[in-house]
Amino acid sequence: MSILLTGAGGFLGLNLIETLRAMGEPVVALNNRPLPANYLAKNPVPVEIADVRDRGAIAGILARHGIRCIIHAAAITLGPKSTIATATDAFDVNTVSTAILLEEGRKAGITRFVYPSSSAVYGAAPFLGKPVTEELDPTPTTLYGFTKLASERLVAEAGRSFGFSTVRARITAVFGPYEHETGVRETMSPPFQIARAAAAGKHVLLPSGGARDWTSSRDIARALAILATTDTLRSDLYNLGLGETWHVHALCERLASAHPGWQFSTGADDASDSIIAFNDDLSRVRQPVSGGRFERDSGFRFKRPGEACADYLGWIAANDLDAFSIH
Repeated sequence: MSILLTGAGGFLGLNLIETLRAMGEPVVALNNRPLPANYLAKNPVPVEIADVRDRGAIAGILARHGIRCIIHAAAITLGPKSTIATATDAFDVNTVSTAILLEEGRKAGITRFVYPSSSAVYGAAPFLGKPVTEELDPTPTTLYGFTKLASERLVAEAGRSFGFSTVRARITAVFGPYEHETGVRETMSPPFQIARAAAAGKHVLLPSGGARDWTSSRDIARALAILATTDTLRSDLYNLGLGETWHVHALCERLASAHPGWQFSTGADDASDSIIAFNDDLSRVRQPVSGGRFERDSGFRFKRPGEACADYLGWIAANDLDAFSIH
Protein backbone atom coordinates (compact mmCIF):
# COMPACT_ATOMS: atom_id res chain seq x y z
CA MET A 1 0.00 0.00 0.00
CA SER A 2 1.63 3.24 -1.13
CA ILE A 3 1.21 6.14 1.30
CA LEU A 4 1.09 9.78 0.21
CA LEU A 5 2.37 12.14 2.90
CA THR A 6 1.57 15.83 2.46
CA GLY A 7 3.60 18.44 4.30
CA ALA A 8 6.50 16.02 4.02
CA GLY A 9 9.15 18.67 4.61
CA GLY A 10 7.65 19.79 7.90
CA PHE A 11 8.35 18.84 11.50
CA LEU A 12 6.07 15.81 11.56
CA GLY A 13 6.70 15.04 7.91
CA LEU A 14 10.41 14.32 8.30
CA ASN A 15 9.73 12.15 11.35
CA LEU A 16 7.00 10.28 9.48
CA ILE A 17 9.13 9.51 6.46
CA GLU A 18 11.84 8.08 8.70
CA THR A 19 9.27 6.06 10.68
CA LEU A 20 7.41 4.67 7.66
CA ARG A 21 10.65 3.67 5.94
CA ALA A 22 11.77 1.87 9.10
CA MET A 23 8.47 -0.03 8.99
CA GLY A 24 9.07 -1.00 5.37
CA GLU A 25 6.12 1.04 4.12
CA PRO A 26 6.38 2.67 0.66
CA VAL A 27 5.89 6.42 1.07
CA VAL A 28 5.67 9.26 -1.44
CA ALA A 29 6.58 12.69 -0.09
CA LEU A 30 4.51 15.68 -1.22
CA ASN A 31 5.81 19.14 -0.34
CA ASN A 32 5.63 22.66 -1.72
CA ARG A 33 9.45 22.84 -1.98
CA PRO A 34 12.31 20.34 -2.21
CA LEU A 35 13.20 18.35 0.89
CA PRO A 36 16.65 18.93 2.43
CA ALA A 37 19.30 17.10 0.40
CA ASN A 38 21.10 15.91 3.52
CA TYR A 39 17.88 14.34 4.77
CA LEU A 40 17.06 12.62 1.47
CA ALA A 41 20.55 11.18 1.30
CA LYS A 42 19.70 9.17 4.43
CA ASN A 43 16.00 8.73 3.68
CA PRO A 44 15.59 8.31 -0.09
CA VAL A 45 11.91 8.52 -1.10
CA PRO A 46 10.04 9.72 -4.18
CA VAL A 47 9.32 13.45 -3.80
CA GLU A 48 6.56 15.36 -5.56
CA ILE A 49 6.67 19.17 -5.51
CA ALA A 50 3.15 20.58 -5.63
CA ASP A 51 0.65 22.79 -3.83
CA VAL A 52 -1.92 20.80 -1.85
CA ARG A 53 -4.58 23.15 -3.23
CA ASP A 54 -3.78 22.15 -6.84
CA ARG A 55 -6.48 19.61 -7.70
CA GLY A 56 -4.94 18.61 -11.02
CA ALA A 57 -1.53 18.01 -9.50
CA ILE A 58 -3.03 15.95 -6.68
CA ALA A 59 -5.01 13.77 -9.08
CA GLY A 60 -1.90 13.13 -11.17
CA ILE A 61 0.24 12.20 -8.14
CA LEU A 62 -2.37 9.79 -6.79
CA ALA A 63 -2.64 8.03 -10.15
CA ARG A 64 1.09 8.01 -10.90
CA HIS A 65 2.04 6.32 -7.63
CA GLY A 66 -0.98 4.09 -7.06
CA ILE A 67 -1.66 5.74 -3.71
CA ARG A 68 -3.98 3.85 -1.36
CA CYS A 69 -3.48 5.85 1.87
CA ILE A 70 -3.13 9.61 2.45
CA ILE A 71 -1.66 11.22 5.58
CA HIS A 72 -2.55 14.89 5.20
CA ALA A 73 -0.04 16.66 7.43
CA ALA A 74 0.32 19.89 5.43
CA ALA A 75 -0.88 22.92 7.41
CA ILE A 76 -0.17 26.52 8.32
CA THR A 77 0.14 26.63 12.10
CA LEU A 78 -0.98 30.09 13.11
CA GLY A 79 -0.27 31.47 16.58
CA PRO A 80 -2.03 34.31 18.39
CA LYS A 81 -0.47 37.00 16.18
CA SER A 82 -1.34 35.31 12.86
CA THR A 83 1.56 37.10 11.16
CA ILE A 84 2.85 34.39 8.81
CA ALA A 85 -0.21 34.08 6.56
CA THR A 86 -3.57 35.63 5.82
CA ALA A 87 -6.74 34.06 7.15
CA THR A 88 -7.67 33.13 3.58
CA ASP A 89 -4.39 31.34 2.94
CA ALA A 90 -4.61 29.50 6.26
CA PHE A 91 -8.15 28.37 5.51
CA ASP A 92 -7.26 27.30 1.97
CA VAL A 93 -4.16 25.32 2.99
CA ASN A 94 -5.67 23.81 6.14
CA THR A 95 -9.22 23.12 5.03
CA VAL A 96 -9.86 23.56 1.31
CA SER A 97 -6.92 21.24 0.57
CA THR A 98 -8.51 18.61 2.82
CA ALA A 99 -11.67 18.65 0.71
CA ILE A 100 -9.60 18.36 -2.47
CA LEU A 101 -7.55 15.43 -1.16
CA LEU A 102 -10.65 13.61 0.06
CA GLU A 103 -12.46 14.03 -3.24
CA GLU A 104 -9.48 13.09 -5.41
CA GLY A 105 -8.66 10.24 -3.04
CA ARG A 106 -12.15 8.83 -3.53
CA LYS A 107 -11.72 8.95 -7.31
CA ALA A 108 -8.32 7.24 -7.02
CA GLY A 109 -9.69 4.45 -4.83
CA ILE A 110 -7.80 5.10 -1.60
CA THR A 111 -8.66 2.91 1.40
CA ARG A 112 -7.47 5.07 4.34
CA PHE A 113 -7.25 8.81 5.05
CA VAL A 114 -5.36 9.92 8.16
CA TYR A 115 -5.87 13.50 9.30
CA PRO A 116 -3.42 14.93 11.86
CA SER A 117 -5.61 17.46 13.65
CA SER A 118 -4.78 19.47 16.76
CA SER A 119 -5.73 19.80 20.40
CA ALA A 120 -6.45 23.43 19.43
CA VAL A 121 -9.97 22.22 18.60
CA TYR A 122 -10.57 21.93 22.38
CA GLY A 123 -10.06 25.67 22.87
CA ALA A 124 -9.95 26.59 26.57
CA ALA A 125 -11.03 23.12 27.76
CA PRO A 126 -7.52 22.17 29.01
CA PHE A 127 -7.74 25.02 31.54
CA LEU A 128 -11.05 23.93 33.06
CA GLY A 129 -9.63 21.26 35.37
CA LYS A 130 -11.22 18.25 33.69
CA PRO A 131 -9.55 15.45 31.73
CA VAL A 132 -9.23 16.31 28.04
CA THR A 133 -10.56 13.22 26.31
CA GLU A 134 -12.19 12.55 22.96
CA GLU A 135 -15.62 12.78 24.63
CA LEU A 136 -15.24 16.56 25.08
CA ASP A 137 -17.10 18.69 22.57
CA PRO A 138 -14.62 20.73 20.49
CA THR A 139 -14.84 24.47 21.21
CA PRO A 140 -12.03 26.16 19.26
CA THR A 141 -11.15 29.77 20.06
CA THR A 142 -8.54 30.49 17.38
CA LEU A 143 -8.53 30.62 13.60
CA TYR A 144 -6.14 27.68 13.52
CA GLY A 145 -8.44 25.65 15.76
CA PHE A 146 -11.44 26.42 13.58
CA THR A 147 -9.62 25.37 10.39
CA LYS A 148 -8.62 22.07 11.98
CA LEU A 149 -12.14 21.39 13.25
CA ALA A 150 -13.63 22.21 9.84
CA SER A 151 -11.25 19.71 8.26
CA GLU A 152 -12.16 17.11 10.88
CA ARG A 153 -15.82 17.49 9.91
CA LEU A 154 -14.96 17.00 6.24
CA VAL A 155 -12.93 13.89 7.04
CA ALA A 156 -15.66 12.39 9.23
CA GLU A 157 -18.29 13.02 6.55
CA ALA A 158 -16.07 11.44 3.90
CA GLY A 159 -15.74 8.39 6.10
CA ARG A 160 -19.51 8.06 6.16
CA SER A 161 -20.07 8.80 2.48
CA PHE A 162 -17.05 7.82 0.40
CA GLY A 163 -16.58 4.19 1.41
CA PHE A 164 -13.01 4.39 2.72
CA SER A 165 -11.60 4.39 6.26
CA THR A 166 -10.85 7.75 7.86
CA VAL A 167 -9.29 8.68 11.18
CA ARG A 168 -8.69 12.01 12.92
CA ALA A 169 -5.76 12.39 15.31
CA ARG A 170 -5.76 15.37 17.68
CA ILE A 171 -2.11 16.12 18.39
CA THR A 172 -0.97 17.96 21.49
CA ALA A 173 2.28 19.90 22.08
CA VAL A 174 5.08 18.26 20.10
CA PHE A 175 8.84 18.61 20.51
CA GLY A 176 11.91 16.67 19.50
CA PRO A 177 13.85 15.50 16.46
CA TYR A 178 13.50 17.33 13.14
CA GLU A 179 11.82 20.46 14.46
CA HIS A 180 13.03 23.25 12.18
CA GLU A 181 12.03 26.57 10.66
CA THR A 182 9.59 25.97 7.79
CA GLY A 183 7.90 29.34 7.39
CA VAL A 184 4.45 27.87 8.16
CA ARG A 185 4.70 27.83 11.97
CA GLU A 186 4.38 31.14 13.76
CA THR A 187 6.38 30.15 16.85
CA MET A 188 8.83 27.32 17.35
CA SER A 189 8.29 25.18 20.44
CA PRO A 190 9.89 26.34 23.70
CA PRO A 191 11.99 23.12 23.85
CA PHE A 192 13.44 23.92 20.42
CA GLN A 193 14.11 27.54 21.37
CA ILE A 194 15.88 26.38 24.52
CA ALA A 195 17.96 23.77 22.68
CA ARG A 196 19.07 26.38 20.14
CA ALA A 197 19.95 28.85 22.92
CA ALA A 198 21.96 26.20 24.77
CA ALA A 199 23.90 25.33 21.61
CA ALA A 200 24.72 29.03 21.17
CA GLY A 201 25.63 29.51 24.83
CA LYS A 202 22.84 32.07 25.38
CA HIS A 203 21.42 32.36 28.89
CA VAL A 204 17.77 31.37 29.18
CA LEU A 205 15.29 32.85 31.65
CA LEU A 206 12.17 30.75 32.04
CA PRO A 207 8.76 31.67 33.44
CA SER A 208 7.68 29.66 36.46
CA GLY A 209 4.50 28.56 34.70
CA GLY A 210 4.04 26.95 31.34
CA ALA A 211 4.00 23.22 32.08
CA ARG A 212 2.61 21.38 29.07
CA ASP A 213 2.11 17.86 27.82
CA TRP A 214 5.17 17.99 25.56
CA THR A 215 5.22 14.76 23.55
CA SER A 216 8.04 13.29 21.46
CA SER A 217 7.81 13.96 17.73
CA ARG A 218 9.02 10.43 17.14
CA ASP A 219 6.12 9.08 19.18
CA ILE A 220 3.59 11.19 17.27
CA ALA A 221 5.06 9.96 13.98
CA ARG A 222 4.92 6.36 15.14
CA ALA A 223 1.30 6.79 16.27
CA LEU A 224 0.28 8.30 12.92
CA ALA A 225 2.07 5.48 11.09
CA ILE A 226 0.13 2.94 13.15
CA LEU A 227 -3.13 4.69 12.25
CA ALA A 228 -2.15 4.60 8.58
CA THR A 229 -1.17 0.93 8.45
CA THR A 230 -3.42 -0.92 10.93
CA ASP A 231 -5.94 -3.00 9.01
CA THR A 232 -8.95 -2.21 11.19
CA LEU A 233 -9.21 0.77 13.51
CA ARG A 234 -11.37 0.62 16.61
CA SER A 235 -12.16 4.34 16.49
CA ASP A 236 -12.06 7.14 13.95
CA LEU A 237 -10.93 9.72 16.54
CA TYR A 238 -7.87 9.68 18.78
CA ASN A 239 -6.00 12.15 20.95
CA LEU A 240 -2.24 11.73 20.63
CA GLY A 241 -0.22 12.78 23.67
CA LEU A 242 1.62 11.31 26.64
CA GLY A 243 -1.13 12.34 29.09
CA GLU A 244 0.91 14.31 31.63
CA THR A 245 2.32 17.81 31.87
CA TRP A 246 5.90 18.75 32.66
CA HIS A 247 8.00 21.91 32.75
CA VAL A 248 10.80 22.54 30.27
CA HIS A 249 13.07 23.05 33.27
CA ALA A 250 13.62 19.28 33.04
CA LEU A 251 15.00 19.64 29.52
CA CYS A 252 17.19 22.56 30.60
CA GLU A 253 18.84 20.43 33.29
CA ARG A 254 19.82 17.82 30.71
CA LEU A 255 21.02 20.45 28.25
CA ALA A 256 23.14 22.05 30.97
CA SER A 257 24.94 18.72 31.43
CA ALA A 258 25.50 18.47 27.69
CA HIS A 259 26.73 22.09 27.37
CA PRO A 260 29.12 22.84 30.27
CA GLY A 261 29.03 26.50 31.19
CA TRP A 262 25.57 27.13 29.77
CA GLN A 263 23.18 28.64 32.31
CA PHE A 264 19.46 28.99 32.70
CA SER A 265 17.22 30.27 35.47
CA THR A 266 13.56 29.99 36.38
CA GLY A 267 11.24 32.49 37.97
CA ALA A 268 10.31 35.13 35.44
CA ASP A 269 6.90 36.59 36.24
CA ASP A 270 5.59 35.98 32.73
CA ALA A 271 6.76 35.09 29.26
CA SER A 272 7.57 38.73 28.42
CA ASP A 273 10.53 38.50 30.82
CA SER A 274 11.94 35.49 29.03
CA ILE A 275 13.75 35.10 25.74
CA ILE A 276 11.66 31.96 25.25
CA ALA A 277 8.28 32.55 23.58
CA PHE A 278 5.29 30.63 24.90
CA ASN A 279 2.05 30.77 22.91
CA ASP A 280 0.08 30.02 26.04
CA ASP A 281 -1.61 31.51 29.09
CA LEU A 282 1.06 30.82 31.70
CA SER A 283 -1.09 32.03 34.59
CA ARG A 284 -3.38 29.00 34.43
CA VAL A 285 -2.77 25.30 35.03
CA ARG A 286 -3.18 23.26 31.87
CA GLN A 287 -4.59 19.74 31.94
CA PRO A 288 -2.92 17.23 29.62
CA VAL A 289 -4.61 15.88 26.53
CA SER A 290 -5.21 12.21 27.22
CA GLY A 291 -3.85 9.71 24.72
CA GLY A 292 -5.23 6.83 26.75
CA ARG A 293 -7.70 5.64 24.10
CA PHE A 294 -4.93 5.28 21.52
CA GLU A 295 -2.59 3.52 23.96
CA ARG A 296 -5.33 1.05 24.93
CA ASP A 297 -6.43 0.33 21.37
CA SER A 298 -2.96 0.07 19.85
CA GLY A 299 -0.78 -1.20 22.71
CA PHE A 300 1.52 1.77 22.09
CA ARG A 301 3.22 3.62 24.94
CA PHE A 302 4.26 7.27 24.69
CA LYS A 303 7.70 8.10 26.07
CA ARG A 304 7.71 9.63 29.55
CA PRO A 305 9.28 13.13 29.83
CA GLY A 306 12.73 11.90 30.87
CA GLU A 307 12.83 9.36 28.05
CA ALA A 308 11.69 11.92 25.48
CA CYS A 309 14.27 14.48 26.65
CA ALA A 310 17.07 11.91 26.54
CA ASP A 311 16.04 10.83 23.04
CA TYR A 312 15.99 14.47 21.87
CA LEU A 313 19.45 15.15 23.28
CA GLY A 314 20.78 12.05 21.57
CA TRP A 315 19.37 13.27 18.27
CA ILE A 316 20.79 16.79 18.82
CA ALA A 317 24.23 15.33 19.47
CA ALA A 318 24.15 13.71 16.03
CA ASN A 319 22.52 16.55 14.08
CA ASP A 320 22.72 20.29 13.46
CA LEU A 321 19.51 21.88 14.79
CA ASP A 322 19.37 24.27 11.83
CA ALA A 323 20.41 21.81 9.14
CA PHE A 324 16.83 21.22 7.99
CA SER A 325 15.57 24.82 8.22
CA ILE A 326 14.50 27.00 5.31
CA HIS A 327 16.73 30.07 5.09
